[in-house]
Amino acid sequence: MKFEKTTKELSDILGKAGKERELREYLENLKSSREMVLSSYLNETLSAKGQVLSEVIRQSTVNPSYAYQFFNGNRKNPDKKRLIAICIACHMTLSETQRALEIAGCGILYPRDPYDAIIIYNINRENWSVMKINEQLHEHKKEPLVAEKEKKDNPEKDAAGGTGGSTNPKAKK
Repeated sequence: MKFEKTTKELSDILGKAGKERELREYLENLKSSREMVLSSYLNETLSAKGQVLSEVIRQSTVNPSYAYQFFNGNRKNPDKKRLIAICIACHMTLSETQRALEIAGCGILYPRDPYDAIIIYNINRENWSVMKINEQLHEHKKEPLVAEKEKKDNPEKDAAGGTGGSTNPKAKK
């Protein structure tokens, strides 16, 4: 996709920055472009795969008002689990999902992390059912990507979601 630079390209730009002013400019550009780049990436991927936005959001099980914010650029700090659910519902490959996570600043899926390994396993096998992945996570005593079906009247209920495993000590037992 033509609209964003890779991490290597960004590292090269930083390596060539000689003055503090160049660093400040770089950081300002990075901050202002992140939200639109994610929404552009998601929308372009959605279009390339011939997906319908409303159907992707329904299959993701993410609250619709929250999910639409990913696609219109209004979600400033996307929740990693919800973004993964949207990527899965959009039928993104592992590299496409990793890129979306990287653009969003959420941290990529890490194969050594059991939670992430389950997600990677399912994406690699083209299991595009968030509900089935949630069932598998439950079987391994892990939190779901998204609660069974988020309450429509409270999209921010789980916004502190986290990155992978649970922050609840009882959930790890």
